Amino acid sequence: MYFTPYLPLAAVVCLLTTIPRQQTQTATFARQLSVAPDTSRFGPNYATALPTSTPEQWEQDYTRYARFLTPEIRRTQAGLSLTHGGVQTWWCQPSASPHAQLDTTTRIDDAARLQGNWQSVANRLVVHIDSFSVTEQKFYRSVKVQELPGAMTLQISAQKLSLQATQPKPEKLTRNYALISQRYLLLYGMSRAAGAIAQVGLDAEGRLILHQCAVTERKIPGRYLTYQTAIRQSIYTHPQ
Repeated sequence: MYFTPYLPLAAVVCLLTTIPRQQTQTATFARQLSVAPDTSRFGPNYATALPTSTPEQWEQDYTRYARFLTPEIRRTQAGLSLTHGGVQTWWCQPSASPHAQLDTTTRIDDAARLQGNWQSVANRLVVHIDSFSVTEQKFYRSVKVQELPGAMTLQISAQKLSLQATQPKPEKLTRNYALISQRYLLLYGMSRAAGAIAQVGLDAEGRLILHQCAVTERKIPGRYLTYQTAIRQSIYTHPQ
């Protein structure tokens, strides 16, 4: 059993920061971005690195990304664990270390490359699930993609990031930001210690990719193990 969470924009704001959002009623902006983009050219695994299909190597695959996790990033991570009906569950949102990672080939070597105006060409929820049955010794992998309504723009300066969206209602979020380890975007208000993390990158065509992740691990020791990564994936280009 697993759940597939739906992450509307309000949830994205929670992923990015716990500071209340600002809202705007800019009708011109809403009309400009009212057409839903065609995202069919981006496959379900676009810019995403998955671990090997051999569960015994999952821990080794996972530790390859440890060098990117600075103490500041680690301090943003707080998970919730519980046990019910014999099932052990661990959950973390936003996660800096999901089972399905933003591909390291998208790393940004210069924070100045983030700056400018960006318009979304894709806005979707991608859920990756890897499971292993210990009793059957079988591995299962699945992915589901849910297109999300509305469009977004980003305005990024040397210190500030502003996000605007059209649906379910026009709204705006502005935060300070820092690029860490060439792949993490720390968004914060008054204090970096209270900030939230997302994965960020640029693909070979110069498109900006933003991954905001929630992870869930479920297991019954000796029977099965399941990893789920729910990625709010936004892809942006510079307006023509």
